[in-house]
Amino acid sequence: MADRVVLPSDVVPTNYELVITPNLDDSTFAAVIKLDVVVSSSTSVIHLHSKELAIKGAKCNPKGGKEIGLAQILYKLEETVLELTFKEALPVGEAIIEISYTGILNGDMAGFYKSTYTDAEGEKRRMASTQFEALDARRALPCVDEPNVKATLALTLVVDKNLDALSNMPVKTIEHRKGGKKAVVFDKSPKMSTYLFAWAVGEFDSVQAYTKHGVSINVYSPPGRAEQGKFALDVGVRALDFYDDYFKVPYPLPKLDMICITEFAMGAMENWGLITYREVDLMIDAEKASSNQKQRVAIVVAHEIAHQWFGNLVTMDWWDDLWLNEGFASFMEHYCVDALFPEWNIWEQYTTDAMAAALQLDSLRTSHPIHVPIHRAEEVEEVFDAISYCKGSTAVRMVYSLLGAENFQKGLQAYMVKHAYKNTSTVDLWNAWSEASGKDVAGIMESWTSQMGYPYITVVSEEEQESGTVRKLNLEQNWFLADGSPLSDEEKKKSWSIPLTIMTGDGVESDVVLMSSKQQDFLVKMPADKEKGSIKINGGQKALARVNYTPNLIAGLTKGISSKNLDPVDRAAVLLDAYALAKANVANATFENVVTVLKSFKNDPNYTVWCAISGILNGLKNMMDEIGGDASNAFDEFAQGMVKDALKTVGWEAKSEVEGHTDKLMRSLIIGLLGKFCSSDPEIVAEAKRRYDLHWTEPAALPSEIKTTVYKIVLKTGGKTEYDAIKQVYYNTSDNAERKHVFMSLGAVADNKLKADTLDWAVKSGDVKLQDLFYPIGTVSTSGKASAQMAYDYFKANFEFIKDKLKSASPSLMSAVIANSTKFSTLEKAEEIEAFFKENPLPSNTRKINQILENMRNNGNMFVKVKTSSLADASFWKS
Repeated sequence: MADRVVLPSDVVPTNYELVITPNLDDSTFAAVIKLDVVVSSSTSVIHLHSKELAIKGAKCNPKGGKEIGLAQILYKLEETVLELTFKEALPVGEAIIEISYTGILNGDMAGFYKSTYTDAEGEKRRMASTQFEALDARRALPCVDEPNVKATLALTLVVDKNLDALSNMPVKTIEHRKGGKKAVVFDKSPKMSTYLFAWAVGEFDSVQAYTKHGVSINVYSPPGRAEQGKFALDVGVRALDFYDDYFKVPYPLPKLDMICITEFAMGAMENWGLITYREVDLMIDAEKASSNQKQRVAIVVAHEIAHQWFGNLVTMDWWDDLWLNEGFASFMEHYCVDALFPEWNIWEQYTTDAMAAALQLDSLRTSHPIHVPIHRAEEVEEVFDAISYCKGSTAVRMVYSLLGAENFQKGLQAYMVKHAYKNTSTVDLWNAWSEASGKDVAGIMESWTSQMGYPYITVVSEEEQESGTVRKLNLEQNWFLADGSPLSDEEKKKSWSIPLTIMTGDGVESDVVLMSSKQQDFLVKMPADKEKGSIKINGGQKALARVNYTPNLIAGLTKGISSKNLDPVDRAAVLLDAYALAKANVANATFENVVTVLKSFKNDPNYTVWCAISGILNGLKNMMDEIGGDASNAFDEFAQGMVKDALKTVGWEAKSEVEGHTDKLMRSLIIGLLGKFCSSDPEIVAEAKRRYDLHWTEPAALPSEIKTTVYKIVLKTGGKTEYDAIKQVYYNTSDNAERKHVFMSLGAVADNKLKADTLDWAVKSGDVKLQDLFYPIGTVSTSGKASAQMAYDYFKANFEFIKDKLKSASPSLMSAVIANSTKFSTLEKAEEIEAFFKENPLPSNTRKINQILENMRNNGNMFVKVKTSSLADASFWKS
């Protein structure tokens, strides 16, 4: 704690009594705040976090003493700290500090900020809402903006009488005032961190329901759109009941509001009692929405409601334990959605979604540990990433596999009771699980949280025993690095405590065994049926690890893939591991082997498996496009064959009215691959064009699952007429899910001038909201090699403009723009882009830029390797 940059602890707030008056017309607000504080050491100087606030006056009233006036105001702009010096020292004890100030309703989607929306009559309206995590409560109120300084909030919003006002707590009273104003007074909140304070002002419609425990849940939306909140409301009610029952600690507030914020940088924010959402993550038309859209809403709602316990009731002590919030909520979102929608097979999808994201990012030398040292709070902005969320969730999942469901739940319940309304560190959670299970969870999990990276397991040897009924495997673990760079002597010593299961082709899975040594023997009982003799290490993908098999074991696994004896999760994992190991140039792992495994997936009907296949086909295409010539054409024919065979199974539309959720996901994925690999196929183009032409009068011809892909195919083969028609969809609807089809397709247009127009439209027109501007950039950069260069050239030419536009917004938006403007796969481009950012540094995005460059170099090295492999020979793809 000594190395943290924090405010002095001699004056600590226990309650914020805030009266705030926003003016939506001139984008300002005025406020008076009374801080109940405890003074532990007499001082005349107090320090509070404050940013972009103009202090008008301040005074202090010690309990039982006389008022002390203000002597000096000092703004420490670099530190975003306000220093107030009083005329006399504040005595030890309780006091009330009263501050009057003004601020701005900014357009940065951070702090207390403004948004616009279109009402039911098509008129532009304004609203204002808050987004305080991680460090932006200070843009709305002077406070101690640190997660372990919890306090209560007593809020009053003074607003126009026609406006609605919401906050963390229910409305206590409404006082009507002169000048057409009203004062909305809210109940005092429980103790919580300042980043969870929240309020919103505007005109809202809503839908409401109650949980079986009597909690009121409301979904708030812009006027005229309440019906689009019904799906999220249903998920919210069921999720809150699920968590109430699971944690055995009742949700402590009387209500839970979920509100659509029309301009929002993140996906959602878990503010206690008032969860704020990006529009597409809350509002959908359940009748028209795609399975992807429904699943996304369910996942996000389940994630944010999990935070009401893990993050809000019990909060990490400091930002270095951000993963405690995000990793756990990312695990529970899947756990909850699996309970609510078991037919979605959400844990299957986890393998190629969250787990794959963790495996990808954590294989870089520019990764970081789950528990990452944070010196200055500002550093946390760079770790809201797949390590904190996705690797964090895999760490929790490994504990679950080790402890079993009962001990896992028992430990969590004890943790919630013991630490309610307090702050914790990682060790507190480990201790709770250790006490519940009798296992040394801290000792086991230390290797996963304190060091970055993860292992790959090599099968060193295999030996038949007991007349072939038992197979002895000798396994060795080493640090997996995507670039395949050599390890130093110290790095070679790295090891992990790996919870392993081993599965045979008959579906029998071993108990979890801990691989805690660098090299370890395992005995596997083999099935009597030799046809089911495959061995899958890390069965069910419980551990965050890759596996490098012997040729003999790979041969058995490809048979298991072809016969479908292997579960979908394991079929997908074999392919993903083979590809990653080949890219990293691990011994015995070759791209020829990857293609051999790929060919064994003929007619596989599973969505999760096809998510893996899709990733590999796209990765190979990037490389083969660089190689070009006959080999590239032969690969395209190979990929087209796989995709068109899959299309025969899923079709362009449902084959029955009772089609399942994952069947719809599968169709969306396969038709998406048509847009990548078959967009010039006359038959495919004709069908896409037919559906496109028809959907203007018969919307059902183009369901949401396939709309983006069809738009792309039409734009690739069309011109300005099609471009203008699709772009107009954006202006004709207020539904952001529909608008996203435009964002995600417009840059695919063939004409370069229209591509350039798309970039200008996204960045400079003012018609595309800040939260969305990176989407159209991405569709340009991914529409071809020359288009990637065009997007990057545009980024460089307009760098200062973009930088200024995003200067006060979340750094994640600039990271998204950079990622979507640098879609290259060569070593030369990596050097060029690195040089650009050396000349034009972005300190808040440094980690993300370094990760982009490392990935680019990894792909560049892969290109060098593929160029000298059999894959560069056209005959290889035709064999």
